[in-house]
Amino acid sequence: MIRPPDPSPAFAGLRTVRADALRPALVLLAVFAVALGGMQLAVGVSAPIPFWIPAAFTAVFVVWTAAGIIAWWRRPLSGTGGLLLVGAVAMFAGGVGNLGLPVLVELSTISATAILAVTVHLLHAFPSGRLQGRLSVVTVVVGYGVTFVLQMPLYLLPPDQAELRLVALWVQSAVGLAVMVATAVVLIGRLRSSDPKNLRVLLPLYLYGILAVLLIPLSANLLRLLGADGALIGGVQLVILAGIPVAFLLGVLLGGFSQTAEADALSAWLSIAGSTRAAVQQALARSLGDDSLRVAYWSDEQRVFVDDQGLEVGIREQIPPRLWQEVHVESRLVGAISYDARMIADPESVRRAGRVLAIALDRERLIAALVASHEALRQSRLRIVEAADRERNRLARDLHDGLQVQLVLLALEAQQIANSGVAHPETTTAATALRERIDTAAADLRRLVHAVQPTSLVERGLTAAAEDLVDRLDIPATLRSDVDDRALAPATAQSAYLIVAEALTNAVKHSGARAVAVELTRAGDTLRVRVSDDGRGGALVERSTGLKGLADRVDALGGSFELVSPEGAGTAVRVELPCGS
Repeated sequence: MIRPPDPSPAFAGLRTVRADALRPALVLLAVFAVALGGMQLAVGVSAPIPFWIPAAFTAVFVVWTAAGIIAWWRRPLSGTGGLLLVGAVAMFAGGVGNLGLPVLVELSTISATAILAVTVHLLHAFPSGRLQGRLSVVTVVVGYGVTFVLQMPLYLLPPDQAELRLVALWVQSAVGLAVMVATAVVLIGRLRSSDPKNLRVLLPLYLYGILAVLLIPLSANLLRLLGADGALIGGVQLVILAGIPVAFLLGVLLGGFSQTAEADALSAWLSIAGSTRAAVQQALARSLGDDSLRVAYWSDEQRVFVDDQGLEVGIREQIPPRLWQEVHVESRLVGAISYDARMIADPESVRRAGRVLAIALDRERLIAALVASHEALRQSRLRIVEAADRERNRLARDLHDGLQVQLVLLALEAQQIANSGVAHPETTTAATALRERIDTAAADLRRLVHAVQPTSLVERGLTAAAEDLVDRLDIPATLRSDVDDRALAPATAQSAYLIVAEALTNAVKHSGARAVAVELTRAGDTLRVRVSDDGRGGALVERSTGLKGLADRVDALGGSFELVSPEGAGTAVRVELPCGS
């Protein structure tokens, strides 16, 4: 059965964060950013540069910070907001060099191009905030390398090494251009595969991001050729930089990407298989921030709430500060959530989680019903197989103990008549001929009884019965068996025998095989049957009524049936059957 995933450790890897728990931290970040901006302005008043320069850097820093906080607030599970805040840090570090303090100048030099790497990261990670594909990961890593590693010669080399500094600059520019080309290739591919409804947001965003990253370093040379001074060049670059977070924020708000935490959590729970009801409880506890949270499930049979172990949960024990929130699917009660009101102050967040839980439980109910239906069908087919085997055994027994005995008695009477001294010679001849015909009929009946239910299978087990089949073949045949016949259920032994008999018959009559091999092995609770020949191949289950019936029989027993028969390369029948006693 497929169930919501275990949140530990799988759920932890999903990095699910509730918006309600995140918002106080975001407010604190906003206060801290305002404090940093105020400090930058306060120091900038006495800096040896025009005041508008630190003021402009502070304004761009505030824009990046505000965009990151809003994006993270609106979409808590996306990394876009966090990347925007990283960009705000890069802007702040790049701007403090204007304040004239030696330590801050060094910091500004080290992180001078960091904002470009962050922008490349944003372009590759939008809208999920996570990198998709190896090319994106490599490109972003190289982008950060251009920013921090290839930037090192520019501030570590002494001023008199002008030629080396120029070479380092050219290398940095060339690798940076390669990063942008790779970014353009990735983004073009995404645009081509995007839904047309998303192109109205993605196309302008990607175009602006690429142009911004290109124009920021190129604008200095271009404007310098046009006679612009350093102040104008810096102002233009700051305007371009200020537009980047605004573009990404608009993409988050207007592009239909702003999912809620509950929707993302639901998709995570319903997309991973293999957990239990306890996992849902742990996921809700972690999501809502209350480790004492408990989930109860309504039992229609018992008419009470039970926990994930099936034990009754007392509603009357839920007294303040513990509160109780029932969960419904439409008008049907399916469960309830017990939580500590001191840990979760907003009841609406519990109701939202309850809606997620309701969908997960309803999905669980439908899957359970489907599995139960499938199991009922399998049990029904198994009963049909077992009933057919019982009827086969009854017919074989009736033929052996009834008709065959009567034929033997008739043959004896006919022989007595033939041996009588007073019988006419013609009568003696007729009685002898009658006895011979009765013997022929009895032999035919014995073969029929053996085909219906081999005596060797009943009396000596599967291995002996398979050995009889192999010994009667007109072509070389081998048998290998390590099976304890006493441990096999009758239906399993009967099925394995029929498979071997049908495969050997096909090898002799239809495949033109020169040799055949039979293997009976047991591995744990599984009996493995393999019959292979060196015939012409080309066999198909659909063309053989015998094989098709056996495949259905194996499926009804819960086993697996495989026919491998390439043209001109022989045939192999491989079957696995449950072999519990």
